[in-house]
Amino acid sequence: MTKQHTLLAIDTSTATMAGAILQQGKVIAEVQTEAERNHSLHIMTNIESMLKEASMSVRDITAFVTGIGPGSYTGVRIAVTAAKTLAWSTGKPVIGVSSLEALAYGALLQVEEQGQERLQHDKAVIIPLMDARRGQVYTAAFQADSAGKWDRLHNDHIVLMNDWCQLLQEQLLHYAQEDVTELWFVGDAQLHEEAIERLTIIANQQSLTVRSLSTAMYGEAIAQLGAAKLLEMTEAELTVVHDLVPNYAQLTEAEVKQNAKEREEGRA
Repeated sequence: MTKQHTLLAIDTSTATMAGAILQQGKVIAEVQTEAERNHSLHIMTNIESMLKEASMSVRDITAFVTGIGPGSYTGVRIAVTAAKTLAWSTGKPVIGVSSLEALAYGALLQVEEQGQERLQHDKAVIIPLMDARRGQVYTAAFQADSAGKWDRLHNDHIVLMNDWCQLLQEQLLHYAQEDVTELWFVGDAQLHEEAIERLTIIANQQSLTVRSLSTAMYGEAIAQLGAAKLLEMTEAELTVVHDLVPNYAQLTEAEVKQNAKEREEGRA
């Protein structure tokens, strides 16, 4: 696969349906709509709108990129199913990227594009938050630097926000020693301000600045992460469409009930 590709990227893991068409590294069409309970009604219309904006047909797409979660259980499935269907029908590859990573990377892109709060120091740890209710969040952590380097620090997972902040607190000295100067909470940060404020007080003692940024999913981030992954995939990996599955980061309610039933029957 050459670098001269055109990617169509979509994500429906959050209240925002985000998408973009990326051609040779440049965004030529994008969409960002808020319709948490209606993504299934609008996703194909939004895809068609992007193709029209780019003056393309679906056959012009080199590969399809989708956020695979974690996030809304139903929402994640919508984008994954749409991307796999388009890939299968056109004979093109489908690439799955972490929705949490896209949320984190998208926040960095948006801040830099605004030109107001760009990354001013050498290193920052970016922590995406998706509210999972009952005090829980879907989250991970990534490190960015002013030279453009991007690394994953923590895997995607679901955790109580208070427990997550406690773990991050234990990492503060290590971050300071690694020349990290900022911690960014992005995504659903406004829903967890109390926990973030408590961590901020302790982080400031380590000369770390904590920033809380309420941001939405960003189509370009999904596309850019897909483009980077595309270059690393083998031809064999690119031909397998049906193996792509969502990452829910937790059991569904039905699975929880089934596991409980099996445990109960095992004790009987």
